[in-house]
Amino acid sequence: MNELILDGTVVELDDIRFTPGNVPIRNFKIHFKDLTRKQLYKHVEFEINALVVGDLVKKIELNNDYQFKGFLDKRSQKSSQLTFHVQEYKTRS
Repeated sequence: MNELILDGTVVELDDIRFTPGNVPIRNFKIHFKDLTRKQLYKHVEFEINALVVGDLVKKIELNNDYQFKGFLDKRSQKSSQLTFHVQEYKTRS
């Protein structure tokens, strides 16, 4: 099963663009930091490229914390770089 749930902060947010079928798409970058692993002498911190499609593109905001849910896939047919395809998200409190 390819499902990823990730809590993170939106650190980059591109402009909304549209597919030829007029579906909105927005690329952004999520910063993840997990300090709970410090007990194991492992500090986990990274940024991941993500995108959201459809009505969700307008609600996402820069520098806000969210819980994202989606899946990983290649950036394009010819690329081996992974992108997090966000299917839903909610504000993290």
